[in-house]
Amino acid sequence: MSARRAVQLERRQALLELEAEVQRASLAAAFARWEQRRMIGWAAEGGRLLLRALSSPRIRWLAVAAALRALRRKPGERSDA
Repeated sequence: MSARRAVQLERRQALLELEAEVQRASLAAAFARWEQRRMIGWAAEGGRLLLRALSSPRIRWLAVAAALRALRRKPGERSDA
């Protein structure tokens, strides 16, 4: 094999390695976007479930009662008593 052909093959290999690195970075970015979208979807679904639960008067009353109880509690008082 000639020296010129060897240089061409080395350049080609370097170019292919750079292209592979770009593809890996692109895939990593795409997977990160998909993961974030999925997490945002879960958060949105959780918010919808919370709003649906809070539409019930009994759940709203229990939430307000728990909040008022927590506010009324003295600073040094334990919650498991």
